Amino acid sequence: MGRNLIFKATLLVVLMLLCVGVPIANGQVVNWTSPTTSHLEEVFMLNANDGWAVGGDIIHWDGTEWNLVTSPTTKWLYSVFMVNTDDGWAVGRDGVILRWDGTEWSTVTSPTTRSLFSVFMVNTDDGWAVGEYGAMLRWDGTEWSTISSPTTEYLSSMFMLNANDGWAVGPDGTILRWDGTDWSTVACPTSEWLRAVYMVSTNDGWIVGYDDNDLYDNILHWDGSEWSTVTSPTTTALLSVSMINADDGWAVGLFGTIAQWTGTAWIPEFPTWTLMLLMLVVFTVVIAVYKRRLIKAPTH
Repeated sequence: MGRNLIFKATLLVVLMLLCVGVPIANGQVVNWTSPTTSHLEEVFMLNANDGWAVGGDIIHWDGTEWNLVTSPTTKWLYSVFMVNTDDGWAVGRDGVILRWDGTEWSTVTSPTTRSLFSVFMVNTDDGWAVGEYGAMLRWDGTEWSTISSPTTEYLSSMFMLNANDGWAVGPDGTILRWDGTDWSTVACPTSEWLRAVYMVSTNDGWIVGYDDNDLYDNILHWDGSEWSTVTSPTTTALLSVSMINADDGWAVGLFGTIAQWTGTAWIPEFPTWTLMLLMLVVFTVVIAVYKRRLIKAPTH
């Protein structure tokens, strides 16, 4: 009876670990070696075999491994956007702008010394960058130029649906919209720091952020008419959001926080180490109960 109990408990733990993706026995953990110890601010994947990440360094994914790529600047980079394999952009501290030509990264003349936190390209000849104190730049296929901004707030993220429809967000509930002619302020239901915006379509979009004082999170949804607050499955600050489609998306934040959108609600995804700890507690309790039964069992 006792051995049967232990077997069942062990089987339960093994099955639950398999369900959360923890490899055991003949399983295998795949760890990608990073070529840098610098912080990385943003990643952009063109496909499964071509991706870039920037921060203190520039690294490239070739489908097999990440490799360090020579940067023409020592400035910190905050954002990267790839139009295609041979055309990409990165922006960063003090207004630095870099361009990838398929062979190397080079510095491009910038019209500002304000730090740029986000870059988004509509196509090869049309792109935007936003940043410090409401800085806004536009690429016309030949050069970057400054654009009048309706705010002096930091702009932390932007997303362009097309040349005539785009969004930018920042602290104090700052939300801006581009209509093809001007940027204008849009009403926001919160005054918190908005860190990232992702638009699925003209009538469907998401923003995540947090309260700068207590790091509590906030999730907002655009329905084509207004932004409204959506219940979050966590109280931890969310820093980025990406949507696969209207019914599937992800948000991530501090302390390994991950949340998934199911089409009707955001649900939490617990870090593997948390689930392993819970399984360990369950297994420990089962063993303790079994030992107590052995002690109390009458001898013959």
